[in-house]
Amino acid sequence: MDSLPHPTHMPCDDCGASVEIGAAAAHVCEPSRRLEFVLFGLREEIDAFEERFTEWLATAQGRFEQFYARRVRPA
Repeated sequence: MDSLPHPTHMPCDDCGASVEIGAAAAHVCEPSRRLEFVLFGLREEIDAFEERFTEWLATAQGRFEQFYARRVRPA
């Protein structure tokens, strides 16, 4: 394994950007890139929430909440 070249860049743990190893201390994450990186990591949880929410909307309580929300929302 010693014959493999050492990487010159590594991904930032906070935003996933490729950062030169020697310049890692000076790296500042872009807020939009960090947000995208965090959301990418949460994609399975977001999908699961959407599925559970859709299932809940089909229940009696979910249907009532939809009815009530339509009724009380401002015109």
